[in-house]
Amino acid sequence: MTDNHIFERNMLAIASCHGTVCCDKIRSAAASEHIRFELSKSGKAVPYMYQNGNKVFFHSRFDPEKEAYKLAQTYSKEGFFVFLGLGAGYLIDAFLNSGKMVKGIIVEYGSSELKSILGVLDLSHILGDRRLKLLLDPDDDDFYKALASNYVPVLGGDFFTVPLINRTDLRADVFSRAVKSIRNAIALISDDYSVQSFFGKRWFSNIIRNLKLSALPTPPVATITEAYISAAGPSLEQALQELANRPKNAFLIATDTSLRALLENGLEPDAVISIDCQHISYYHFSLGLPPSIPLFLDLASPPTVARLAKMPYFFSSGHPLSRYLASKLRPFPIVDTSGGNVTHAAVSLANYLGAKRIKIFGADYSYPYGKSYARGTYIYPYFYIRQGRLKPAEALFSDFLYRNQLIEREEEKDGLFRYITKPLVAYKERFELLDEQLPAQLFREQGMGVMTKMFLTNKAERRDAGKVFASGRPFISSEGFLADYKADIVSLAEPQGQAQAYLDTLSAHDKDLWTTMLPAAAAFRRESGQHPPGPSELLAETRAWCMQVLGDELNNYSNHPLL
Repeated sequence: MTDNHIFERNMLAIASCHGTVCCDKIRSAAASEHIRFELSKSGKAVPYMYQNGNKVFFHSRFDPEKEAYKLAQTYSKEGFFVFLGLGAGYLIDAFLNSGKMVKGIIVEYGSSELKSILGVLDLSHILGDRRLKLLLDPDDDDFYKALASNYVPVLGGDFFTVPLINRTDLRADVFSRAVKSIRNAIALISDDYSVQSFFGKRWFSNIIRNLKLSALPTPPVATITEAYISAAGPSLEQALQELANRPKNAFLIATDTSLRALLENGLEPDAVISIDCQHISYYHFSLGLPPSIPLFLDLASPPTVARLAKMPYFFSSGHPLSRYLASKLRPFPIVDTSGGNVTHAAVSLANYLGAKRIKIFGADYSYPYGKSYARGTYIYPYFYIRQGRLKPAEALFSDFLYRNQLIEREEEKDGLFRYITKPLVAYKERFELLDEQLPAQLFREQGMGVMTKMFLTNKAERRDAGKVFASGRPFISSEGFLADYKADIVSLAEPQGQAQAYLDTLSAHDKDLWTTMLPAAAAFRRESGQHPPGPSELLAETRAWCMQVLGDELNNYSNHPLL
């Protein structure tokens, strides 16, 4: 028998913690006639449904609270928990009280079934707990958004999936899909976290050290209609003549890795783009950069590279500090670097500038004939200088190729063979997704590389006018921003207790400040090896380091003023 008072209490908890959309779905559903309740031996209500004429109870019929407590105690580590099935909430309640749950998600299917339970059992203490997020009838995108916004690997501990077995067995089809969606979402989040753990500190320090140059005025870059892009794969060698004879209106964007090969063959691009935060990207410019060529740079690029250009054009990518700068210092153009490689960014830049047609050369997404880069790129002089009698250049090239633990050989009928690695496959798949989404028409010269899906449908109706590439007027001087940013970080409350709970208590502004530092925290976590500090100690260590970087740069302003 539905108790309206209990139902409304549950609805209030859902509306306040999980949003009105979820609440409205439950309200608009008709209560399921298939949900029934029976008291356990311990006197607790246990929901059940009939399956093949048999009662299927969601929890123990003897003592559901004791059963849930025992299961929760088998988890010894803190972490992020995904609960598959709500049931009567006994299992989730046990984890909430265990002290092991940092944050979590509840996955449930069937608004009608859930409405029947919420009309009988008061679960407002669970549904109103802000550590939890309820996902009702979620799709793949819902899983990714919920996990990306709630699970912070550097703070959230291990990741666990806890199924309410009898409940998930009743809807095995949808819960099986949920598990697959969760795995896919976590794989993407883990890949992103892995990159942060290697480059988080470098991103932060590079962005801070680039602020002087990024605040300088630059003439705007006009829109374009057609773009040619040179990547650095071996097939670039076959495309040099076509690039030299390109139409006059074709704007040639060179990836930094391909620049040296172009210049060595007498080709000057119309622009160069670089996104690598590592110092090795400096080697791409060993032949110099003609002063008339604009260099488009991620704000996290090495300052040594930025200083090479007479006209550095900075853009913002997905780094949280870059986004913070766009709101506090000046609005920078945004270029999609989510593909993880510079060719992807070059295509995004061409699209930003309004290109209707984009033609790509040298993007092989493989190692044709075991060759990693086109001749003339940085790797050739780099290895020739480092070769010796016991380690000739050929051995260095071979070591570079086989540094990948997972590498496969692919052969064509005409004798062409190529090596494929997991990162290259990921780059190719992200390129295909980009092609599907962009309004520009993409053409990729396959050359000796792998085949890619190309979406050659007419996209003209989706093509908006391009944007002039120019940063907005600064809101504040770069030195003023640095001083304010450091002062705000200094004023943050000391991390204590459970780190995720600490962050959840902060204001939106203070959360934003911590978000700008979390990639650096991931790097500190990796560097600590097998005995990392606790999450709160990790936050404190990261904050101290960030303040040191900011202090050093402010001293540099005082000693070497530029503006």
